[in-house]
Amino acid sequence: VQLLCLAVDSSGEVACAGALEPFEVYVWAVQTGRLLEVLTGHTGPVSSLSFNPASQTLASGSWDKSIRMWDVYASGKAAHVAEEPLIHDSDILALAYRPDGRQLCTSVLSGKLMFWDLNTGNLVQTIEGREDIAGGRKARDFMTAKNNPAGKSFTTLTYSADGRCILAGGESKFVCIYEVKHALLVKKFQLSENRSLDGVLDMLNSK
Repeated sequence: VQLLCLAVDSSGEVACAGALEPFEVYVWAVQTGRLLEVLTGHTGPVSSLSFNPASQTLASGSWDKSIRMWDVYASGKAAHVAEEPLIHDSDILALAYRPDGRQLCTSVLSGKLMFWDLNTGNLVQTIEGREDIAGGRKARDFMTAKNNPAGKSFTTLTYSADGRCILAGGESKFVCIYEVKHALLVKKFQLSENRSLDGVLDMLNSK
């Protein structure tokens, strides 16, 4: 089994991992290392997991373009919290809960950020982030791999502490900060000259 993502609940007692294949989520007890449950339902690799900070509901995102909610604390087999998954228009790469647990932000392969009201299950906001993450080019510049927005998307997300902004990074050298309510790009800054945000390597040169 090749795992793609990992999440631990706030108590530190339950750990969950999503697999590339088979398309399942594995739930373990941290203290004993015992496998508690295997969650099935996705029809594609499970790419992202997160626990709701308010209710401890587990959200799983998949390349099958859906988000599913699970109650991993249910007695016996873990139960679906919502029978109907949240359906997207593209593969899901990352997700994050707002600190109050009432909103979920998802990043998809098409470069968009999508915001869901968890009380209603409705999509309440969409941010087109592909142009922002790819950087810009002048009108007469040639199209290159660096400034071409095709294939650019956010692979990591987190809310600000007050829940008003979302920070997003991924397959580029930029981190973008958006104000969620008005879908505004507040700030964009460059972290590296030659590396993507998927990994940062610090090298110490003794010379």
